[in-house]
Amino acid sequence: MMISSQTISPDKHAWNWPFSLANLTAGCRRHFEDTSIHIERVEPYPLPDRRPSIGRIRGIKVHFRASAGEGECILVVKETHGTTRAGLAGAGRREVGVYQSLSDHLPLSTPSMITGSPSGDWLILELLPPASDPEQWSKEEYLQALDAMAVLHDQFWGLGEDLYAFPWLSRALEGDFEVHVTAAAQALERIMEIKRPILIANKPHRIELFTQLIEKADRVIAPLINQPSTLLHGDYWPGNIAAASNRKQIVYDWQLAGVGPGVLDLVVFINKSAWWFDDLPLSQDEMVERYRDNMLSRAGIQWEKETWSEIWDHALMWRFLQDWIDLLAVTPEPLLLTRAKQLESVWLKPVERAIERRLN
Repeated sequence: MMISSQTISPDKHAWNWPFSLANLTAGCRRHFEDTSIHIERVEPYPLPDRRPSIGRIRGIKVHFRASAGEGECILVVKETHGTTRAGLAGAGRREVGVYQSLSDHLPLSTPSMITGSPSGDWLILELLPPASDPEQWSKEEYLQALDAMAVLHDQFWGLGEDLYAFPWLSRALEGDFEVHVTAAAQALERIMEIKRPILIANKPHRIELFTQLIEKADRVIAPLINQPSTLLHGDYWPGNIAAASNRKQIVYDWQLAGVGPGVLDLVVFINKSAWWFDDLPLSQDEMVERYRDNMLSRAGIQWEKETWSEIWDHALMWRFLQDWIDLLAVTPEPLLLTRAKQLESVWLKPVERAIERRLN
């Protein structure tokens, strides 16, 4: 991060930030390795629009003085609101945990955390460099991101037991399993009660399949549990990766970090890209092939055709149960109707086919 030296005025502003002046001062001194830093004032700084994340994102301009003179820097304040599910570790706690305890061990570039609350209610990060619009990513940028995902998974492959050292990581297929299943069951009940969204509520066969999905959730996760576990980003897709002009990719938004089979990250990467962006520069098959080729060349990890087909179907079903059923129950109907084509092609129809193949 660049610090520009310039003269600033001493006028004061009301303090309306979630962190204290002491928090910010200590974080800046540690980050810039300068104990002479004193914060003069903090003011809002506009950030480019970005797709929603969990919580509130704001920019700040920090004016300070130090032994070398006066200066300023731009930082990002992230406030995580609530938790991902009742009964689970807060999303902010996971993200702070990654930056504090795991970032030095990651084979990926991440933003530097200046400071953060222990509970993860807020954290302050360095401002990312200018990056290309994720919607305009080239095929090469997708391939680079898939390569980086494989490197991450390879580094932690089979270390599920070791990762118990970080109890705040999500374990959706283990201790967190019942929480996700209960949330999905309650959401499906709500869909049937309010008869929305019509893409589900007006289709009895679809309701029947999704009921089956929830009732047989233990069968959904069985092939996934049998796969080696690794460290998962949890929400790895172009919208959470800054592709800088120097071909460096910086991965952020670690609030869903967890432990599980790598295929879960791959499903998110492919389906979330297809959900947000109409025309991708490469197909799902090309992305899957790239990931599998990486795992084979890096770690000798190989799946037979039938095994991969099975774990892909089960990962797709689990991600839908875990993330989408309760989201569909609360999303306004007009918004869903504007995305009906994508919802059908990316999630509903593929999940239906997977249920029919694997759970009947």
